[in-house]
Amino acid sequence: MVLFLASSCAAAFGLTLGESIDLAINNSPRVSISKSNIKYNEYVKDEAAASYHPTLEAGYSWQKLQNPTAFTFSPSYNYNLSLKYNLFNGFSDYSTISSKESELASAKLEDKAVLADLKLAVAVVYANYLKVKKSIDSFARQLASLTKQYDDTKARYEQGVVAKNDLLLIEVEKLRAEQALVKSKSDFVIARSDLENAIATTIAQDETIEDFDASVGELEELSVLEERMMTNRSEIKAMRFKSESLLSQRDALSGNYLPKVNLEASYQVNDKERLSGSSIFQPKDQTSYGLNATWNLYSGFRNLALKKALLEKNSQQNFQLAQLRLDLKNQLVKAYEGFKVAKSAKSVASRAKESATENYRITSDRYGYGDVDALTVLVSQSSLTQALNKDNDAHYDLYLAYKTLQRIVLE
Repeated sequence: MVLFLASSCAAAFGLTLGESIDLAINNSPRVSISKSNIKYNEYVKDEAAASYHPTLEAGYSWQKLQNPTAFTFSPSYNYNLSLKYNLFNGFSDYSTISSKESELASAKLEDKAVLADLKLAVAVVYANYLKVKKSIDSFARQLASLTKQYDDTKARYEQGVVAKNDLLLIEVEKLRAEQALVKSKSDFVIARSDLENAIATTIAQDETIEDFDASVGELEELSVLEERMMTNRSEIKAMRFKSESLLSQRDALSGNYLPKVNLEASYQVNDKERLSGSSIFQPKDQTSYGLNATWNLYSGFRNLALKKALLEKNSQQNFQLAQLRLDLKNQLVKAYEGFKVAKSAKSVASRAKESATENYRITSDRYGYGDVDALTVLVSQSSLTQALNKDNDAHYDLYLAYKTLQRIVLE
């Protein structure tokens, strides 16, 4: 019953912006790739942590000598079981795990950035869908109004009240309105496809796309937003962790200059016990314990070359971080100014719509009384449609400018 009610409510209220964002997060391949990258780094970290665990190996060996001697046996075979535990590896294991932990932290932060970008992308295509849908309504109203004017003017032309050029002017404007409506409907199909692409699912033809609250907050000072952006942006944090990973990899290489100590235990079962008189040349089974220490004294400067390469890579990372800061600051300035312009445009568009509406009302009345010509009423009709569309666009553009600014500052 609960599921039935939930589906009924969804059908009654239609698709919302919040639901679209949830669908995008659940269905988007980009999100799946990002989540998979996190899991990959988790597995890689676990693989690095395995160096703290002992290794257990089982083996089998068979051997036949072409020219056996008095101290060799042919054919012979044995089974062996060996246990090894690394006691000291020059701290390389610790540094390697630290490197993988930094890469995992970086992957999680990059995932946050992917989600933030996706949410903004969905908001953009969702708002564009509503903008185009409302433009269809305004063009349809314009066409209906022009059709009525054309019919009225045609009747008056046939009565000899108006000139033919007035009729032709209205006919031309009517044809333009028809084409504008066709173009708007085509844009609507594309906007619907963009929305389906963003949420990675098909929208039913009878699905209602709900409008949303497009109110926005007030702006803080640019310097405050910049400071918050440099602190909050996931990409900056992710690049810092990548830099830490490179430094940990360098430390892991430093461990190659130190000795490595392994504790080993082995149990071997031979094919049979072999005797020579009272002396045992080969026991049936043998257990051995040992401590193995190795120290690489020279490796052809391999470690030194790798350390230099990692340091150079870290320098690249620092340059990329510096460039990212510059790019983000530039984005913030553009978004900040874009929001101010969008806010002003919304105010202007709202007043223009009111004026155009009143102007068209007055002009239509005067045209009905024959006080103005057809061209004047057509201009007022066109101005009204443009004002309605611009007010509609400005309404959503302001919201998107605000959300863009939030994206740049917060995530």
